[in-house]
Amino acid sequence: MPRARTDAEVLVFRENLCAAATRRFAELGYAGVTIRGLAADVGCSPMTPYSYFRDKEEIFAAVRAAAFRRLADACEDAARNAPDDLTRAGALGRAYLHFALTERDAYKIMFELTQPDEHAFPDVVAQVERCRRFMTQPTEIMVREGVLSGDPNKLSQMFWAGIHGAIVLHMTGKLVPGTSIEELYAMMLATLMRGARGPRFTEVEGALFSRRDTL
Repeated sequence: MPRARTDAEVLVFRENLCAAATRRFAELGYAGVTIRGLAADVGCSPMTPYSYFRDKEEIFAAVRAAAFRRLADACEDAARNAPDDLTRAGALGRAYLHFALTERDAYKIMFELTQPDEHAFPDVVAQVERCRRFMTQPTEIMVREGVLSGDPNKLSQMFWAGIHGAIVLHMTGKLVPGTSIEELYAMMLATLMRGARGPRFTEVEGALFSRRDTL
């Protein structure tokens, strides 16, 4: 009779399988991944993953939830270490960009277009919502401080769309030669902010855009 795995062994296996799944999903997309292929990657029988996950959907949900959790944790750390609100707003945007550039595989699967309904997986929904709150914080701060004008939720969607679009262009090699992702990021945010400027924008503009972590 096979020896029962300890809780630590179960955790290690799940982490190893999820690491392999992150690479596979990023490379092949959701449709291109099979549990047999994942099992081969971690050196187990094709049936072993079913002892830990119900099916491929559950594995995909686990790796997406973990990716959003790491992003939310990075944003939380950035917010905690910022000395003031305006610095916090910029630090959150930079934390998002840094995560996308350093965890490319995770970022790709977070926004995989062909994926199961995430609402069937509460942990995915919870971690996505954590990220959404951190992405809304900068515009809430800016509107409260009079730097921007408008609905913070709609403004955050606009900035999020812009940041994500710049990241995708970078990841797919579609940026104009000689343009860095950091340069495009700063230019795009400055342009969007000027378009939504509030009554105090001119007052803080110089200090805002001289900061390395400007949102």
